[in-house]
Amino acid sequence: MKTKALILGLFFTFILLGTLCAEDVMFNFQGRVKVQGTLFTGTGNFKFAIVNNAGNITLWSNDGTSVGGGEPTASIPIGVTDGIFNVMVGDPDAGMTPINRTIFNHPEKIKLRIWFSNGTLGFQQLLPDHHLTNIELLGMTTGTDDFTIYVNGTTGNDNNNGLSPSKAKKTIQAAVYVLPERLHCNVTIDIADGIYRERVNIYGITMNPEKILTLQGDESWAGTGDPAVRITGNDDDTSDKYVRSFAVYARNCSNIRLKGIMFDGGSVAGLSVNDGTYTIFNCKAKDNGSTGMSVSQNCTASFYDCIAEYNSYGFYISTNSYANFFRCKSLNNTEYGVTLNTMATGSFRESGDFSNNGGAGIAALHNCKLFFADGYSGTINNNGNYPIRIRFDSYCEDHTKNTFSGNSPSNTVYTDNGGDTYT
Repeated sequence: MKTKALILGLFFTFILLGTLCAEDVMFNFQGRVKVQGTLFTGTGNFKFAIVNNAGNITLWSNDGTSVGGGEPTASIPIGVTDGIFNVMVGDPDAGMTPINRTIFNHPEKIKLRIWFSNGTLGFQQLLPDHHLTNIELLGMTTGTDDFTIYVNGTTGNDNNNGLSPSKAKKTIQAAVYVLPERLHCNVTIDIADGIYRERVNIYGITMNPEKILTLQGDESWAGTGDPAVRITGNDDDTSDKYVRSFAVYARNCSNIRLKGIMFDGGSVAGLSVNDGTYTIFNCKAKDNGSTGMSVSQNCTASFYDCIAEYNSYGFYISTNSYANFFRCKSLNNTEYGVTLNTMATGSFRESGDFSNNGGAGIAALHNCKLFFADGYSGTINNNGNYPIRIRFDSYCEDHTKNTFSGNSPSNTVYTDNGGDTYT
């Protein structure tokens, strides 16, 4: 009578090892097996194959004989204790053929298939097959060598590993998902030109000191027109608008950099960064339902050469957060160009333009601080509700580094409820 052998639990760790040649890899696998309901102890015989997601194509097997997902000919003896076995899959010292790393670039998910015999009963296929993570990518994310993940919304496939332009992922979120919570190296997510109709969530990724995670968009954008990389909350630009709250939402991260990206169509904000440290270069927020770029919840953000236009609020800094502005513009928003609210601080470091907004060009509300640094020069013109508003015990230092004209009802700084202006 045949006895069915089952894997009860699976524990596996992929390790990028010193390879036999430049293209060969091995990985550690641990499983548990029972025979007739009892955890097996002794020397078991195992066979291994890596198959496609449907299980009908063999990509590798321990002796190279498996075809169509079928059982290999040769077996590997492995010691088993209380049902637990460990094996280095692809180890030639164990009598296995090497694994060429290129099989992990297969355009769909791949699986490890195992057969087992206790030495007296015939071989049984252990169920289920087990999905394999990309070994090469995992080795990179846990190592110290810098690397790039490529994204291409036209030619990419999210089952690709993303490690070359020809094996790009399709969505930005898929590239983010493969990253661990802590990175020990510089990582770039290189985004090809195009429209990405998705919400990108970046949660809890921290970088070692002096290391950076960069979302790299349009490297050539210099402030004219729109960046060629666009992340949008719209499924359709005419009828299906604002279906997502954010284009990009980041929280509890450190040393995240965004470059050359347009954020639009978010019903709440195009870009929202929270609880962490972020740097935004050459980005644009346009046509969002409420805010263009938002900084909140004990966050520090620096904006370089960024533009916010045609939103309700251009830049919105709140809740114990700090923002630096270098050569930024906030134009043609229906409310304020820049808003500081609830113990937020805004430091304007280099020239800016905060004009043609429906409300004030810059507003500091509720115990906020507003600074214009030495060497700064700004333009705040043609706003509908004063050039600068200082309210509710907020503070403004040296607003005279700006030039005002055409603001309504006047070109004076508005203060009330304890707000003070120092020049």
